[in-house]
Amino acid sequence: MRIGEYFHQLEETIGLCPGVWMKTMLYDERSETKGFVRGLMHFEDGSELHLREFVDVISGIDRYKYSYHYMHEGRMVFRYDNASDITARELRTYPHHKHVGETIEESCAPTLREVLEEIARYLP
Repeated sequence: MRIGEYFHQLEETIGLCPGVWMKTMLYDERSETKGFVRGLMHFEDGSELHLREFVDVISGIDRYKYSYHYMHEGRMVFRYDNASDITARELRTYPHHKHVGETIEESCAPTLREVLEEIARYLP
């Protein structure tokens, strides 16, 4: 797969999410197979998703870095990331983890589709 194809898949995924009211996405091709994505999606209820991925698609989809940060009324609802968070080092899924409020939970690396499906459960 080429990085442009992956970017196109992300756009299709976002287009299938009925709650997205507005979006701003930045796609940066670093090579034929590597790229950086940064985006902000606004939902009909005023909530928003901030996302970023640094990805290589040479053999499958390998997200070296990612963060999906979902907020409502200025407060974090949840955030998935693979940052080197010292408080998550004891988790079996480290470096992958999920922040929910003040807690950190084990989590596999979700896809954007999975994150949008989770957000859909919060929308009215």
